Amino acid sequence: MNKKKIILGILIVLWLCIIWGHSMQPAVVSEQESGKLLAILGKIFPALLNTDLGMFIVRKAAHFTEYLILGILLGSYFSMIERGALQRFITPTFTGLAIAFIDETIQLFVEGRSGEIRDMWIDFGGVALGVLITLAIINNKGRGRRSY
Repeated sequence: MNKKKIILGILIVLWLCIIWGHSMQPAVVSEQESGKLLAILGKIFPALLNTDLGMFIVRKAAHFTEYLILGILLGSYFSMIERGALQRFITPTFTGLAIAFIDETIQLFVEGRSGEIRDMWIDFGGVALGVLITLAIINNKGRGRRSY
């Protein structure tokens, strides 16, 4: 196994620890964390403050972003293993969906948390976009500039 695969494998495991670690936090801790981010974003977008919508946007954006990063990592890893464009998309994307399923299942057992199908779809969208971005970069790498 080459060094890139090993490093990506380690990064994926570490990122899973971060994702699932967030899911294991009781609702009170998770809301405090989101509240801190909302306070920072509220300085840029004051309309987000003092509304339930602001907290909703921050929490869902966090889901999407966590899984966007996961999609980039999984897309990079599986692009070294899988052959064919379709498999290079399907394998990491559906691996990400399985991870999201586990993530939401974990939350069923944490105080004040709940597993949400909506969050799985948001996670899936983040993974899919991360994989697509990664594959676009990989596919364009090595192509020389064309002169017109």
